[in-house]
Amino acid sequence: MGFGWQGSVAIAFTALAFVVMAADWVGPDITFTVLLAFLTAFDGKIITVAKAAAGYGNTGLLTVVFLYWVAEGITQTGGLELIMNYVLGRSRSVHWALVRSMFPVMCLSAFLNNTPCVTFMIPILISWGRRCGVPIKKLLIPLSYAAVLGGTCTSIGTSTNLVIVGLQDARYTKAKKLDQAKFQIFDIAPYGVPYALWGFVYILLTQGFLLPGNSSRYAKDLLIAVRVLPASSISKKKLKDSGLLQQAGFIVKGIYRDGKYVSKPDPNWMLEGGDILYTAGEFDVVEFVGEEFGLGLVNAEAEAASERPFTTGEETVFTSNGGAPYQKLVQATISKTSDLIGRTVREVSWQGRFGLIPVAIQRGNGREDGRLNDVVLAAGDVLILDTTPFYDEQREDLKANFEGKLRAVKDGAAKEFVVGVKVKKSSEVVNKTVSSAGLRGIPGLFVLSVDRADGTSVEASDYLYKIQPDDTIWIATDIGAVGFLSKFPGLELVQQEQVDKTGTSILYRHLVQAAVSHKGPLVGKTVRDIRFRTLYNAAVVAVHREGTRVPLKVQDIVLQGGDVLLISCHTNWADEHRHDKSFVLVQAVPDSSPPKRSRMIIGVLLATGMVLTQIIGGLKNKEYIHLWPCAVLTAALMLLTGCMNADQARKAIMWDVYLTIAAAFGVSAALEGTGVAASFANGIISIGKNLHSDGAALIAIYIATALLSELLTNNAAGAIMYPIAAIAGDALKIPAKETSVAIMLGASAGFINPFSYQTNLMVYAAGNYSVREFATVGAPFQIWLMVVAGFILCYMKQWHQVWIVSWICTAGIVLIPAIYFLLPTRIQLKIDSFFDRVAHAVNPKLIIERRNSVRRLASRTGSDDTGGSDSPKALGVPKVTTA
Repeated sequence: MGFGWQGSVAIAFTALAFVVMAADWVGPDITFTVLLAFLTAFDGKIITVAKAAAGYGNTGLLTVVFLYWVAEGITQTGGLELIMNYVLGRSRSVHWALVRSMFPVMCLSAFLNNTPCVTFMIPILISWGRRCGVPIKKLLIPLSYAAVLGGTCTSIGTSTNLVIVGLQDARYTKAKKLDQAKFQIFDIAPYGVPYALWGFVYILLTQGFLLPGNSSRYAKDLLIAVRVLPASSISKKKLKDSGLLQQAGFIVKGIYRDGKYVSKPDPNWMLEGGDILYTAGEFDVVEFVGEEFGLGLVNAEAEAASERPFTTGEETVFTSNGGAPYQKLVQATISKTSDLIGRTVREVSWQGRFGLIPVAIQRGNGREDGRLNDVVLAAGDVLILDTTPFYDEQREDLKANFEGKLRAVKDGAAKEFVVGVKVKKSSEVVNKTVSSAGLRGIPGLFVLSVDRADGTSVEASDYLYKIQPDDTIWIATDIGAVGFLSKFPGLELVQQEQVDKTGTSILYRHLVQAAVSHKGPLVGKTVRDIRFRTLYNAAVVAVHREGTRVPLKVQDIVLQGGDVLLISCHTNWADEHRHDKSFVLVQAVPDSSPPKRSRMIIGVLLATGMVLTQIIGGLKNKEYIHLWPCAVLTAALMLLTGCMNADQARKAIMWDVYLTIAAAFGVSAALEGTGVAASFANGIISIGKNLHSDGAALIAIYIATALLSELLTNNAAGAIMYPIAAIAGDALKIPAKETSVAIMLGASAGFINPFSYQTNLMVYAAGNYSVREFATVGAPFQIWLMVVAGFILCYMKQWHQVWIVSWICTAGIVLIPAIYFLLPTRIQLKIDSFFDRVAHAVNPKLIIERRNSVRRLASRTGSDDTGGSDSPKALGVPKVTTA
């Protein structure tokens, strides 16, 4: 290669840094910063200190930093949340849910940095998805992808685009090629918009079989039993009219009533209170559907007692203190040497031997669906079990019968606080049930009861009650959901009057947790007796007491040592009372500042004005004001008008992103200065010359950048690849703008690895995905977009035709399914059943399972007559009736 020892050192240690980051041993901000400092330690022979430090002042990078201020200002007003809730509307179809959620996010992300865009959209989509009955996992990966795709439509859509714009400006301004130095806001749009549209089309086409359902990181396709509660909204309704058949990830396989199990019930079956439904699905989905429709979870013990007369309240969705009807769920896999093999669930003394109660079992393994207690256990069976006080994971019996260590999958512990919220007259939840208002199924939040304005109370089990103005909704919530609740439009805290009397401006108001000291002056007194607001200039919003549901009226609670108070106060309150003897722990609640809705219009107008300066400048091919100072001035006006406070602005800047990009600039400069970049560029030049195509060279640039973005962050990939691509582009006389477009598209293509892109990581955590689920969607998506990018980059001169074809195809994919939803329900069910059979027939896992079952049957003679292990009798399938 054409570089000396300096290049060898640069490439060797850069490769080592890639390994460190790919293995996730050290973050890219630290890794690149240390690498850059190391490369400067050779007396300037690899890179001088001045050149290494130049990246920290790059205008593109500074623009990225200060756009975080603008995004924070808009987010703090709550304006975008209201707009997005209106745009999203309501849909129970996954197809239309994706259309309604992805397209607005793509449009928004084109002008707003995608990281803050995804930040405020996650809770909105969670609430909206629950309200519409759409699995959250079907929405969150597409949310990240939509934000990334939308960001490729303008030069300000992602931080990577701004980085490339800054690098292009610096390179060609220095070379005095001013005609190639500028990259306008819509210069990428002719290529980025079709790229985004085809990515959108891919998600719509593959959502049915690639996007995961709502399950957490544990067994899927479970057999789970649920009971129709007397107060359920579906009692006395036909199965086809209940709404259950339209729930994604929730399939009714059988119904048990009066000692009789009916397999594959007819859609005209009339549901009654006490019916036990046997469902196939994912635990989170079944739990959510149960919460929305009034279905109580039935474990193996409750199923065994199902012949007893049903009594109201025997099974409820949640217990009175807001906890789920289980303690702590664990997942276990039966080992090959287990003595449970061949026995039915009913025959095992679960509590006596293990301190466990079966809740669900994975379907398949050669069995037909039936009742939970009638399942005959086999090696490899995966069970979801509830723990009891007698459970001990160190029991030898557990180790002997289950593979490895039992895996904790879900905690049913009670919520931390009971918070009261009052319904405003203008609230959008008025005349809606708790479910349709979007207040059921939110992680960490459960509605306990509703106090009506006339003094009467409605329990949470009343699924038909419609919320009215001035109702007080009592909600059990953990600390993670408090921020969401405080920003829910149309609701205000019951203690809001007390909060307002503190005199603390909404601009500096947030929530704090404070634990009461056992020996402090607050013990044994009520909040009212203490005159807490007067004494501390703060208002108690809720109280948490371990293992006990405290009275709903906060002012009358007699405080005890260890009680945790949720307090609305000034942002400085925690620091001022950190050493107060009344408390042993004082901690601020993240993201709990109330939205400044009175400043909503101001915030949106200021951000719109900032974007318009760039749009107008781009249309007139004249820069009136650079985006960097424009973003700073916009943020300054947001501070002056009270859209946010200074602390919020400071915390909004993601310094790890700044350090990563700045240091990556220096590393890329070192690679270019030592000749490494030129050597790699020669490979791209050879591709272009050998194929006699600029498009081939651009495709090579795109693929190299895309693969690098899977290993590094998108910004680092763009910064490292730019000098290589620019050298190749100049040699092949490819316009600088086209080279930059190829890098911008490639750098944003981090779809396989959840750790490769900031927004991927955010939805990965929020949606409780597994790495495998991400890769299942992202790997074919990456290949699809490589093909799409290939066409776009090869036909850059014919972008008008590409635009027309892309829009027509997208419109067709979006609108054609509308015909399906106009069909009667019975025809929709037949179509669904047909595609389910097709999916079942071509599913590789099921094909292998069927073949193994046939081989087992063939290997045993007379199994049907003798009751062999694979006969219906041995499989534990009860005698059933098909409706």
